[in-house]
Amino acid sequence: MKKLIVILSLGLVSCQYEPEPQKSPMEIFENLWETFYNEYAPFEEREVDWEALYDVYHTKVTNSASDDELFAILSEMLAHLDDGHVTLTAPGKPIFNANTIIRNKVDDDLFRLEVVKSYLESRKEGDGYFYGKLKGEDIAYIYFEHVAENFFVLNTFLSEFPKVKGYVLDLRHNEGGDFTYSFSEIGRFTDKKVSIFKSKTKNGKVTYTDWHEWSVFPKGTYINTPVVVLTDRYTISAGERTVMALREFPTVTVVGDTTSGAHGTMIGRELANGWFYSLVPQKVLMSDEKSYEGIGIAPDIRVINRKDELRRGIENTLDYTIKYINEAKNR
Repeated sequence: MKKLIVILSLGLVSCQYEPEPQKSPMEIFENLWETFYNEYAPFEEREVDWEALYDVYHTKVTNSASDDELFAILSEMLAHLDDGHVTLTAPGKPIFNANTIIRNKVDDDLFRLEVVKSYLESRKEGDGYFYGKLKGEDIAYIYFEHVAENFFVLNTFLSEFPKVKGYVLDLRHNEGGDFTYSFSEIGRFTDKKVSIFKSKTKNGKVTYTDWHEWSVFPKGTYINTPVVVLTDRYTISAGERTVMALREFPTVTVVGDTTSGAHGTMIGRELANGWFYSLVPQKVLMSDEKSYEGIGIAPDIRVINRKDELRRGIENTLDYTIKYINEAKNR
């Protein structure tokens, strides 16, 4: 009986003092670097030598490094990826985004919702969308802030404006979400199955799942009316995947600027010190068998707003779109 008590006691002690995840700066660095090495997929597409970056940055980390110093070192290393899906989050600090444009808000002020709304005769709004008819025009406009259940309103929008000259789907500054919502609704713009892209997910250091093909299928009454999709450098993730699909339809023209170039699935991880980060374990090829990760999807027609015009309430991209649809209907 005494032996049994001793054994049980030792078992309790070993459970009670089970080692915790290591939290030293050097161990935090090693954990983050190794997780990216094993799980991040688009190193090649983004032309980043992750092993070479280890040689550069691991020597900068010491166990005496402060949280500020460690955060700065990790951020500097992640910045080489220039990936809008890669972030680092620590308590009391602004979220670090590895993409230069997002991080520095480059041309962020070239899109102003209040100016866009001033172009509408009246509008209906909901969570993540608003729509209406453009003033003095036979053109219907809808804006999507993200990609989620808000896309269910697309059918309502099309039904309210069934005989207009054209439609404007504004995906500028679209922050992404779940592309399956948009894929389920935009079938109104095609009368046949259309292959959009394929993806595979990393499941080991050098291994992946099989490719999975993603398509859009016809849904409801086919809309054979000109559609202009608006994009900018802040159209990202599921927003980009939605653009990938829409650009495959013959009635669609993409106008604006190139998208962000971050359209692989994003996942989150936690470090032992309580910091969080995100990475991309997926490769994506569009219908032309090319990857646009780190490149973005270029518009058919590049049109950029001007700050001085926006201050005067002029939206150059919308003005061009109105002219384009009117002329397209007259051709």
